[in-house]
Amino acid sequence: MPQRLFYSESMFRHERPQRGRQRQFEQFGVELVGVAHPAADVECVQLGWDFLCALKVLGQLVLHINTLGDQESRSAYREALAQYFGQHRDKLSDDSQRRLDTNPLRILDSKHESDLHITACAPAYSDYLTPASRAHFAFVTNGLHALNIPYTVNPRLVRGLDYYQHTVWEVECVSSELGRSQATVLAGGRYDGLTSMLGGSRKLPGVGWASGIERLALVMPDEHVPVPEPPVPVLIIPDQPVETTDRSLTTDRPSREVKPDVYAYAMRVARDIRKFRSACVVHNSSDSTKHQPLGKQLASVLARQPTPTHVVIVGSHEMELNRVIVRDTIAQTQHEISIDNIGQALN
Repeated sequence: MPQRLFYSESMFRHERPQRGRQRQFEQFGVELVGVAHPAADVECVQLGWDFLCALKVLGQLVLHINTLGDQESRSAYREALAQYFGQHRDKLSDDSQRRLDTNPLRILDSKHESDLHITACAPAYSDYLTPASRAHFAFVTNGLHALNIPYTVNPRLVRGLDYYQHTVWEVECVSSELGRSQATVLAGGRYDGLTSMLGGSRKLPGVGWASGIERLALVMPDEHVPVPEPPVPVLIIPDQPVETTDRSLTTDRPSREVKPDVYAYAMRVARDIRKFRSACVVHNSSDSTKHQPLGKQLASVLARQPTPTHVVIVGSHEMELNRVIVRDTIAQTQHEISIDNIGQALN
């Protein structure tokens, strides 16, 4: 400890799908585990803000932050909300009436018209913060000032889950592509109470954020969406058809073999390519005794989308000379080079 981690995984939600809110979606997130100091909060907020700014999204980014304080603060505020909303139960929406009995903080998230008038006059969280919680949040806001990151303190920004404590934040993208209800493109918070809730033997502090990839894609200009380069294919020239006197082994199409040392050479070439390019793949035959002619391999590669910009070709002759053939699929040219110059040829 501490540990700085990231993940990118498929997620699933129970709520009704909407634009920018699919049933299955891809989520990217980061976590900083093992640091209770509010400097970790500032670090995570800065990372998320810089991440979004680097994407050059189509819309104005707005950072909302708030504090939930420690467990003592949260318990006192929850009791105050339950008392306040209990006086207005009959005017609350059906969802908020259910939340009043289970988690009154979730009522503050309601977008229902009848609830908005009531939540506008609800008690302020800041009135129930302990001195330690105020000091924690003051460090965070001062840190954001020092980093010149603009933010708005939003006292209505809460988290319904009990393990959230202290700093919470969301980044909205004001864009016609998302609308108001789906404007949040990144959300995070401190979750010091999570390990205890899951049965951990000790309280482990943590803070992090997550962002939905599909929603981000809606507000990114097409030219800024990174498209990874396709892998560089390494094609192997098979040896000449095997001659045999055993008629029981003859077929209409004599088998073409690739010797083990040529395969090994192709794998060495691929390893060298990966030092200069992110991906490379050796085209193996699905049959251990047969290998497609070079022309069929090349046609198969060029038919794929996206088409690789270069194809590397090797065979017994190239192996003996410690060379390769590099084919430029755009210029429709090819030339033979030393394996030592392959990085320069591909870049």
